[in-house]
Amino acid sequence: MTPTSAQDVVAVLNADLAQVFETARAIKLTIGVGSKAMEHPLETGSVVTDHRIILPMTAELSLILSGEDYREVYQQIRELFKRGELLTVQTRVDSYPSMLIEKMPHEENADIYDGVALALSLKEAQFVTPQFSKLKVAQPKNSNTVKRGQQQPTETPATAPRRTSILGGMFK
Repeated sequence: MTPTSAQDVVAVLNADLAQVFETARAIKLTIGVGSKAMEHPLETGSVVTDHRIILPMTAELSLILSGEDYREVYQQIRELFKRGELLTVQTRVDSYPSMLIEKMPHEENADIYDGVALALSLKEAQFVTPQFSKLKVAQPKNSNTVKRGQQQPTETPATAPRRTSILGGMFK
């Protein structure tokens, strides 16, 4: 009985939604969904939590690469890691897009004599589209300083050194 992609509970898909490294057997998948609560101290000594930040999703995928093609499958995973290709992890309960391979440690021991145990760490890549807008000057009287470059300071009566005596001006 040979494993097929139809029996997979977990599938890793590329951008074209084609399954990658389909002969690798998924042993265990742990999806990490988390957030970070932002805490701020108050003057009274207590701490207030006023909002949270949703963290990128993570996935820990344990695989067994076995059979006569485990070296080719390992090289395929390694190439996906090097290129930083975005993958989709499909499970029974949900689909997790924009995941990239963050780590790919593997274990080789005598228990699995014709294969390799691989523990993939995947992390969600979150992209932000920058937004630009025209700078609005708060006070129109300050708008004349725009595009003036570096200016050399000039001496004004308020910043000029004060002379305390007639002799002080002679020895300058």
